[in-house]
Amino acid sequence: MKRFLSSLVLSVLIILNANASELTIGECVSLARENYPAVAQYGLLEKVRQLNLFNVSKMWLPQGSVSAQATWQNEVAALPDVLTNILAQQGVDYPGLDKSQYRIGLDVSQQIWDGGKTKANKEVITTGSAVERTALDLQLYDVEGRVEDIYFSMLLLNERISQCDKTMAVVESTLNQVRSMYANGVAMKSDCDQIEAKFLALQQQKSRLAATLGSIRRIMEIFIGEPIGSRTLVLPPEDLAAKEDGVHPQLRLFDDRISNLTAQEAGIKASVMPTIGAFASGYYGYPGYNMFKNMQSRELSFNFMVGVKVAWNFGSLYTRGNSLNKLQLQRNQVETERATFNFNNNIAISESLGQIAALRDVMRNDERIVELRNSVINSARSQLDNGILDATTLLSKITDSEIAENDMAQHHIELVKAIYNLNHLRNK
Repeated sequence: MKRFLSSLVLSVLIILNANASELTIGECVSLARENYPAVAQYGLLEKVRQLNLFNVSKMWLPQGSVSAQATWQNEVAALPDVLTNILAQQGVDYPGLDKSQYRIGLDVSQQIWDGGKTKANKEVITTGSAVERTALDLQLYDVEGRVEDIYFSMLLLNERISQCDKTMAVVESTLNQVRSMYANGVAMKSDCDQIEAKFLALQQQKSRLAATLGSIRRIMEIFIGEPIGSRTLVLPPEDLAAKEDGVHPQLRLFDDRISNLTAQEAGIKASVMPTIGAFASGYYGYPGYNMFKNMQSRELSFNFMVGVKVAWNFGSLYTRGNSLNKLQLQRNQVETERATFNFNNNIAISESLGQIAALRDVMRNDERIVELRNSVINSARSQLDNGILDATTLLSKITDSEIAENDMAQHHIELVKAIYNLNHLRNK
């Protein structure tokens, strides 16, 4: 059992190590999304949305205020002098209200119906947050496209470096062959020089390719937030699994903007509706509601009232029509932008389909061309041994073979890239 478990653990470690040495395009895109600084905004947008909705919901809670005041006024309500004199003759003293007055009060109101304003405000907040979130999705969508382009550029450079190494091996082998022939007096010194110059040129080409790859690799590492190291890039399969087209984030952004405009329209319509509310008002002080009693007595008293209030602010009627027309113009603008995007995106998809078809057509003969070029080189090297062919002609044939192999590798990578680009346009 111990041996079995040890073998199992070792096999798992080997598999994990093998997988860890590879870096796929899917991993790069996923890491880039997680590492992109703007991702933190998703959480912030949600928190802001919840706080705004919380604040709007508080409008349905009872609203109240506490006040205290002390006043002195030059005139107060009083009985007519004639009536005061008559009462005085009967022994009843009515000194009237005191000019010094004071109170501590509490006013409470409760919204019963607001004409739909709160509901409209909540919808404006929700749809506005959706617009910001979808705009962030669009940013990440663009990041994914950039990461995919960088990934395929690295694949292409890796392939060109690999092809350069193969060609250098062929040229070096030919150089050794010609040097041996020169030592035997069969070839000339110029033949060796020509082949050596070709070898050095290939070294320079490889150095330039490696420098470019290093620069692009550093850009990719910035995007994914970790070093690539010795991990090997994997060319995705050409026959990608077919998936249904998704909704492009730009189209979702148009939809969210329309929803936000619709919510604003509901808010404008609700702003001209009357409101109904209940209220309660009370205070402790002097004078109270019973004014005649307070003309005789200066005692403090409790006073309160409750009721229902209907209010209608019709000032919004003056701008209602223009505000709705403005929203309609903005809606028309969004629809125009949507039509323009669909037009351009359909053109891009058509171009991508054409590119894929052209690359497939070109690739039909790539492998055969490389096979024939390699056969020609083998024959040419044999002819060089027999003195039938000179070094210049052989180098030309090596160059032709190098170009053919580079073309085949480039066409294959470009085809997969074009398929990925098509899927990106369709948001698959």
